[in-house]
Amino acid sequence: MGLIIAIPTKNRRGLEDEVYELFARAPYFTIIELSEAQPPQLKEILENRYKDLLHGVGPLVLKTLKDKGVTTILLPEAGIGVKQLAKELDIHQIEVKPGIKVRDALKEAHQHPT
Repeated sequence: MGLIIAIPTKNRRGLEDEVYELFARAPYFTIIELSEAQPPQLKEILENRYKDLLHGVGPLVLKTLKDKGVTTILLPEAGIGVKQLAKELDIHQIEVKPGIKVRDALKEAHQHPT
């Protein structure tokens, strides 16, 4: 098994979807499995059932993603709490531009890992 990557997205369009501008408030998370031997594989599109809560969204989202086996998140913007908790949960973070296609975000992340 390779990397399991979660990307906050606007819709349910897989690799053709667009990266949502806010991590924890994204309507969906597109979960991709990456391995060196294969092209990116769509693993799941997860609806963000926490996006409309007033408080505590980031930790709930991160816990859900961790439980799904996510090892890396691609995100355009997140609060300091999300970034710190991701670090504590050993989830790697790579910043990408909002509004770009998931396919392009994966390429961008591959070129500029953090």
